[in-house]
Amino acid sequence: MNLRIANIKKLICVAAAAAAFGSGTLLAGDTHPLYKDLPSIDQQLPQGIDMIVAYYGRPGVASLGVLGQYPIDTLKSIIKKKASEYTGITGKSVTPGFDVIYGLATADPGADKDYITHLSDEKLQPYIDAAEHDGFVLFIDAQLGKNTPQQAVKHILKYLDHHNVHIAIDPEFEVSNLNVAPGKQIGQIEGEWINEVQEAMSRYMKEHHITEEKMLLVHMFRHTMVLSKTAIRKYDNIKLIMNLDGHGSPKLKIDIYNQMYTEGYQKRVAGGFKLFFKEDHPLMTPKQVMGQESVQNATVKYPPKFINYQ
Repeated sequence: MNLRIANIKKLICVAAAAAAFGSGTLLAGDTHPLYKDLPSIDQQLPQGIDMIVAYYGRPGVASLGVLGQYPIDTLKSIIKKKASEYTGITGKSVTPGFDVIYGLATADPGADKDYITHLSDEKLQPYIDAAEHDGFVLFIDAQLGKNTPQQAVKHILKYLDHHNVHIAIDPEFEVSNLNVAPGKQIGQIEGEWINEVQEAMSRYMKEHHITEEKMLLVHMFRHTMVLSKTAIRKYDNIKLIMNLDGHGSPKLKIDIYNQMYTEGYQKRVAGGFKLFFKEDHPLMTPKQVMGQESVQNATVKYPPKFINYQ
């Protein structure tokens, strides 16, 4: 059972500028504590990757996104076509990608009492194989339930052995310190928890002689889903992407993104922007996402490096 809190998300998007960013938690410009102590970096994504366009979902589950709505060969063609649209308007090499929900929050606590059901190796492996064969990147996405991010990714670390595999965490259904099931309250994670995931990834990579850089994608649709941001550290072999994944009108999405992703931030961390085929009205065009055209009197100031579709 999918527990995405659609109505709450819409409410947050509608009230975002006043509620999430007018409360004093988001300060103007580069004075905001998010990443203020991280050094500027020339390359926000791994070497050889300029941009990523990925499709999100759960294999075999059509209701959770485009990735689950098509056979994998058809899906590859769809994603490549969308990536080529971004190449056409930016002149950059755009890497196509899969964003696969591996740990899915459920209403049933399950045998482990963590409210998470994991994707089987048999269902995941074809996407790993396709990514390696076709030059895609693959994000293995963990919703949290009763787990901390570090606990959630322990099931995923082994997949880092594959060259094109990376990790994503989604705080939305995190209830590790709450006496409720996922979906009853919007989850939050601490900046130090993100460090714990980076540390676990870095340790695994050293132990298994993995030399290429890996990415850690963090989803959030409001700023307060990641607390204690000043604690977040930079790891040399890990590139961090902060992905704005709320749905709503273009203006509200852009307003939130512009306040979260300023000139200073884009020198330190890669920004992500998510689009929803069904929930976004109207769906933004690639030129609008990249700030080449305005929509509803709003313009993206610093184009995202990671774009994903659901």
